[in-house]
Parts: sequence; structure tokens; C-alpha cells
Amino acid sequence: MTFQQLRHFIAIIETGSLSQAAKRCYISQPSMSASIKALEQDLGCGLFTRHSKGLLPTAAGQALQQHAERMLREAQQARASVRSFPAELSGTLRLGVTETISAYMLPRLFQGQLDYLSGVRLEVSESSISETQRRLRADEIDIGLMVIDNVPPADDLHCEKLFETPRRLWAPTGHPLMRRSHVELSDVCEYPFILLEMDDHTTTWERYWQCQPHRPKVELRSHSIEAVRSLVGMGIGITILSSLVFRPWSLEGDHISRRELAEEVPGMSIGLLRKTGGTAEVSFFIDRLKGLVEQSGLLER
Repeated sequence: MTFQQLRHFIAIIETGSLSQAAKRCYISQPSMSASIKALEQDLGCGLFTRHSKGLLPTAAGQALQQHAERMLREAQQARASVRSFPAELSGTLRLGVTETISAYMLPRLFQGQLDYLSGVRLEVSESSISETQRRLRADEIDIGLMVIDNVPPADDLHCEKLFETPRRLWAPTGHPLMRRSHVELSDVCEYPFILLEMDDHTTTWERYWQCQPHRPKVELRSHSIEAVRSLVGMGIGITILSSLVFRPWSLEGDHISRRELAEEVPGMSIGLLRKTGGTAEVSFFIDRLKGLVEQSGLLER
């Protein structure tokens, strides 16, 4: 029985679905199935039964759930308790980031915080999501920090979500949609739309519009969040973007408002991508990064 198997077990408990649990843990469905099968063989009993609503825990599964949650919680507490006592670290840690991370996380998380790496030199380079994946596989970087909304499961790379921020409707302050008590995606179609094209955002955009009978007219497209913000502030169009990148004014000083939509729109997930295993420097960096994320309030955004 391993902590990884317990994490997979809890993911199935919480989602009720093998496929959804695999997506949450960023592994393939066959890998998730093999992990649970190995856990059941180790324990000598079945942990789930199939039901019309999905997978439900057996009596043994319910008993294991209590222990698994406690063990994972205590492991996290143990990890946190030793964060301030790093081993002797040295060498270079190569971090690959994407555009969103460069603009909206690096300044917030790393300015004045690099001393926690002690003797390790941090090298940060920026590239696209696909290029970051390629560089990880080629051992050109050690960790990728990126938007993971559309990162497919891969057995050779470990993906871990740090936090998620909701996507909201953005419009100029005073826009008619800001005054409505209820706004649906169909209402958004009444107005010109400004589409952000950086960090694979268009793939997510396609996902939440694919079930709609109509789509908004895309007035302009841009790879720059600041350009999209300015165009929205000027009243050229409206958009739907993450709370992580929201600011209530543009570079020109125009005010912008945001609000929730009636339909569920996928949030933006930020996570880490790396090869399985890794050095002590990689593990320590990840632990401290999680602590900085918690301290920064990003988990509550």
C-alpha cells in the first residue's frame, strides 16, 4: 500500500468515477485502474462496487477511507513540519514557465522569496505549454509550472494541480450585462467578444461553447492579456477570463467589472509538471512552492 495508491483511492471516492479520478490525478484511466487493482490485491478485498451512479465504496472501502484520509493528512503535516529544515542543497534547478505564470505568478511568488532555495541557483525560462512538455522529456528543464487545463494524462510525466481560479465574465463597468440579475452564455452572444489565445486558452473556450446553439461573434483575438483588458475597458467587446489575471482597470485607466455566469464555466488550473521521481532539490522546491501558494492567498481566489 503506497501513498499514491491512497490518493488514487480517495480520488475515486470523491468523484465516483474511474475516468474522473484519473483526470483529477492526471494519469491515464488504465493506470488508475491498475493502481486500485494493486491496492485491492494488497489488502485482499474489493474496495468498490459498480452502481448506476458510478463507483461506490464497499464496507471495506468505507473503513479504508477513514484511515487513508488520516494518513494523507498526517503525511502532509509531516512534510510541512520539516520545510524549514532543508538538507544541504546545491546545484541548479531549471524551471520552465508559460506566459500566464511569467506575468501573474512569478512576481507574486518569487520576488524576495528565492532565499528559501538556499544554495540552489534557480534558472527560469519561458515557453509554450507543448514546448515545456517537450523540454521536460528531453531533460532540458526539471519542472514545468503552467496552466494545466488541457494537459493530457501521460505515464512518463507527473502532473499535480496547485490551485484553480474561476473564470468570470468581464465587461466595462456599466455594461448592460453587469446590470442583469441573471446572465447566461446565450446572453454573452449578444455582444462582440474579445478572445485570448495564449496558453491554450482557445481549447478551453471551445469546451464550454461546444454545447451551446450559438457562439458570440469574436471581434478581435490577441495573445496579450493586457490587450484584451484594454479592449474590454474601451467597450470594444467582452470576454471570459480567470480571476487570477483580473484587474479592475486597464493600462489606459478604463474600469472593468466581472461577474459569475449562470452556466458552469471551467476554471483555470495552475499546476506542476515533471518527470516521475526527481532530485531532493526538486522535491524541496515543490514543497516550498506549495507553502508560498498558500501564503499568497491564491487558493482562495
